[in-house]
Amino acid sequence: MDTWKDAFWLAKMEWKKSWIGIFSLFFILLAIAVMYTVVWNDGDQLPSIFIDIAFLLLFGLVPYMIRSKELQYQKVDGEIWGSPFFMMLNTLPIDKEVLMKSRLVQALFPGLPFQLLFLILFSPMLLESMDILEYIAFMLIWLVFGVASAFTYAASDVGDRITPMMLLVWSIIIYGGVTLILVWFYVKTDTGIVGLSMEAAKAFPIWSMAVSGVIAVSGYYYCKHYMVKKMKKIDYLK
Repeated sequence: MDTWKDAFWLAKMEWKKSWIGIFSLFFILLAIAVMYTVVWNDGDQLPSIFIDIAFLLLFGLVPYMIRSKELQYQKVDGEIWGSPFFMMLNTLPIDKEVLMKSRLVQALFPGLPFQLLFLILFSPMLLESMDILEYIAFMLIWLVFGVASAFTYAASDVGDRITPMMLLVWSIIIYGGVTLILVWFYVKTDTGIVGLSMEAAKAFPIWSMAVSGVIAVSGYYYCKHYMVKKMKKIDYLK
């Protein structure tokens, strides 16, 4: 319990540095909610691609982007990439377990509460076509997507050695892969990613919740394992 308490204390230091981004996230959320509410009340429906982009940004990217510059993943020195702030902390006499848990806490908050609020704001609209159990399953699907994204950012904070060629290859894989997946969805389906997640929640609510739970727990332990391995491998003092 003490390690989690210390981890929250470390994370609070970073939240204070990112307060502008946190307020920005709130206004982004508010703007999206107002836009969707106006469109919904007018009886119109946004194209699925706009809905998907909003969800993917809010649950996958925006919580990371609100972090201040020194907390973000970036080139630190030579071929070392990671979070400069984390690397500084790792040279101090701080328990490694506390450091790792602070990464998880910092990555999950404040994004997770805003993501939950986002889903609650849209519950009246979506509950018109879903029952409570199905909507809870839908919420868990997207919250776990947000958690998985947060764990990815937390793990990347630890740092790694990345050559220019590796950076190019991974950029092509990530951005190219996301583009191909989106194109496939809009060519093969009429519902888009969010629509498909709604269909999954409707058809298999219990399974959707169970799989989401397994992914969240597995992601937590994998993230910790990855961070331990990288922290032992990288010499942060070079």
